[in-house]
Amino acid sequence: MATEQQIKELAYAIWEEEGRPEGKDVEHYFRARQILEEQQASSLIQLKPSRKSKSPRRPPTPQSAPPPVADVPPAQYKYRRRTHR
Repeated sequence: MATEQQIKELAYAIWEEEGRPEGKDVEHYFRARQILEEQQASSLIQLKPSRKSKSPRRPPTPQSAPPPVADVPPAQYKYRRRTHR
């Protein structure tokens, strides 16, 4: 987070840029604070290391892997492969 001194200095610079209008000190303060917070957030995003992995691996879904045959009794197993000879 930006320090109070940084916010005040930027608010003063904004005030001067706008021609030193009277009664806009609160508006300048909050605008300066928002600008500094956005700058800090964007710098944090840029500091994160980029991942160079190909793609994240997903665990196999139940549809892609058949159930183990040993856990199902043979009489109840519906999808038995039939061999024709």
